[in-house]
Amino acid sequence: MSRFRSPDMQQKTLQLKEELQRLKAEQTEMYKTQGQNAQRLVDMNDKLRSYEESDKESKAKQIEMEAKIKQLLTKLEQQTHLLKEKDVAIQVLQDELSTLQLEFSTTEEKNKRLEKENGDLVQRWLKKMNEEAEKMNEATMFYESLAEQAKNNENTKSSRRWTFRSKSSDDDVDRLKNIQDVPLRISMVTLPSAPLQTQTINDGEIHCINCSPAGNMYAIGGSDKKVRVYNSRQYNLTHTLSGSLQTLTSVDFNESEEFLLGSCMDNSTRIWDLASSRIRHTLTGHIGKVCSAEFTADTNRVISGSQDRTLKVWDLHKGYCTRTIFTFSSCNDVCLIDREGSTIASGHLDNNVRLWDTRTGNGIKELTGLHTGQVTSVSVSPDGSKLLTNSRDNTLHFVDLRMYKVIRTFQDESYRNGLNWSRACFSPDGHYAAAGSATGNIHFWNTMTGKHEASVSGHKQPICAVAWNPLGTQMFSADRNKSYCIWDTSSQL
Repeated sequence: MSRFRSPDMQQKTLQLKEELQRLKAEQTEMYKTQGQNAQRLVDMNDKLRSYEESDKESKAKQIEMEAKIKQLLTKLEQQTHLLKEKDVAIQVLQDELSTLQLEFSTTEEKNKRLEKENGDLVQRWLKKMNEEAEKMNEATMFYESLAEQAKNNENTKSSRRWTFRSKSSDDDVDRLKNIQDVPLRISMVTLPSAPLQTQTINDGEIHCINCSPAGNMYAIGGSDKKVRVYNSRQYNLTHTLSGSLQTLTSVDFNESEEFLLGSCMDNSTRIWDLASSRIRHTLTGHIGKVCSAEFTADTNRVISGSQDRTLKVWDLHKGYCTRTIFTFSSCNDVCLIDREGSTIASGHLDNNVRLWDTRTGNGIKELTGLHTGQVTSVSVSPDGSKLLTNSRDNTLHFVDLRMYKVIRTFQDESYRNGLNWSRACFSPDGHYAAAGSATGNIHFWNTMTGKHEASVSGHKQPICAVAWNPLGTQMFSADRNKSYCIWDTSSQL
């Protein structure tokens, strides 16, 4: 049949074969290209997935960075605000520094002037003390001569009195007139060895005990919210003063022994009239426990110290507080350096003692570093020149109020201050300092030598207070076990 094909037909067939071969080649090339594209597509998909994951990570990092940026912006605002506050504080401190420098210069000038005045006053005081000593010596010699006359006289008491009267010349009368202002005591202070009496109060714990200025009475206060007043000779109860709402922390008589005050944990101080046993004044204004209070000599004012970190001066004629002094620390005790109350001392929770001028409300001196424990009591010496401080660090300090220096430290291995309100005291002649211990013993130190003179027992519980009768004949001590002791400290001439 092929033999019958025409040349045109053969040529056309040849062309078609060539076209078929070409198309097959193109198809093969297309398959190859398609395979490459498929591989590229797979690669691109892999890259896309990788990019998507990277994008997610980038977005997460972006969110994290945005949160950090917000935090940093907030901190920046805070730091900027703090910086502004510090700038303001620096400016205030610079202003205060300028003011203090000016005040310091003024104070230096004032200090120089006061030092000069102090020197003059010391000279005047020494002169006065010499005069008083001469009067005392004169009085002693006079009484010794009278005693010698009485000893040598064999007549009856009436004739002896007549003999003394007849032998007393006008000169003797004049001598008595000259020395009538000198505080003479027939009894000399001696240290006791055992209590004369021990009494127990069953209604509550004792927190404070004190004697009247003339030595005729003593008063006790405590957790039973009452003040008990006793006669110092017969030791019988004469008054029971009620009205307090909480524990009494201190008691004090006025100079004429007509009134008695009691500071209280109910943030107030009450004053009772001893003639009627009724409350005369209730002094309210503190916002913390009133730990201590005292009358001034004229009974016109009361000074009180509180845990609210203030001292208050009360005018009893007006019936309200006339001055508030901020002490910067809770006050445990307060005492008058002069009986007029123009200068006072306060003992504090921060271990320091501070001196104040109540006329201006300004601080006179802050005695820092005296103790390593809180100050539980402060007492002024009979001559007003020394201060006795008692502390929970188990030491007492004898401070010179003119130089503001500790001149003696009283301590003993067996002495431990057991209470935050433990009160120490001077003897009336100023020769001894007495303090009660947590062991129930009373310790005595010689203020002239600093020597530990004695330790006497009479209590079984920590002693909260000791108080010496101003006449020097008795001493009283009280403990937390509702007991108090009466001690004989007199030695008759």
